[in-house]
Amino acid sequence: MRSDALDFRDADVSAADVVRAIRDPDGWLDCPTPTAVHDTVGLLDRPRTVGPAMLAAAARSRGHDAPVTARLRTLRGALADPIAEVRGLRAARERLATLGADVVARRERVERLGGQVAALRNAGTVDADVMDAHGTAIAALTDAETEVIAATETYERLRREARIVRDERERRLRLADEERRLKRERDAALVAEIRSSYERARRAVPGGSWRDALALARVSRVRAPLVLAGGPFERATRAAACLDAPVVLVAARV
Repeated sequence: MRSDALDFRDADVSAADVVRAIRDPDGWLDCPTPTAVHDTVGLLDRPRTVGPAMLAAAARSRGHDAPVTARLRTLRGALADPIAEVRGLRAARERLATLGADVVARRERVERLGGQVAALRNAGTVDADVMDAHGTAIAALTDAETEVIAATETYERLRREARIVRDERERRLRLADEERRLKRERDAALVAEIRSSYERARRAVPGGSWRDALALARVSRVRAPLVLAGGPFERATRAAACLDAPVVLVAARV
């Protein structure tokens, strides 16, 4: 059965069940694909206060736009890009400190053995073990110093990368602030576009606590059915005519 006004109040189905079926392309309810505004007005299960963001969503559904939208889209694209993570900076710093301490110890050993070699030479004697130990110590010091150079280069590279990431995070914070400002500016412009239509819609729907939510639904341009759980309508056909949209009535759950 095809209809823009369905009444499931006597069926064992919840509002959430119907909403899921509407938004699922393979759901059991055959209907047009919901547009973005369905997230705002697709489920009417209680009275609600209509704020600027909701009115802006309704305005967008009717094709309204704001001058800042393009800039806002660009900002959101930039904010969506992942920020690179710098891994290993702490380990590189600790390794450099360890290698530095090792170089100091090896340099002291070279100097100590060098002093022994000089003393032996002054005495006119030679100790092969001391000479070998001195040569080995010099070679080990050279290797350790080479490791320090490489570790220093790695650490400095990671520091530069971390600084770039930190600067990027600070830039993202500024962009996020601008995004919030532009969003408020965009919503204000969209609300101004739709305000008069929304006020006319408020006069066209039943009064009472549901008025604002129903007016928002009426002023929005929807394709997929609106799901009403409760509300002032006795018949689905009356709800569809009033809201100018396809409607599914379901029982309100207490």
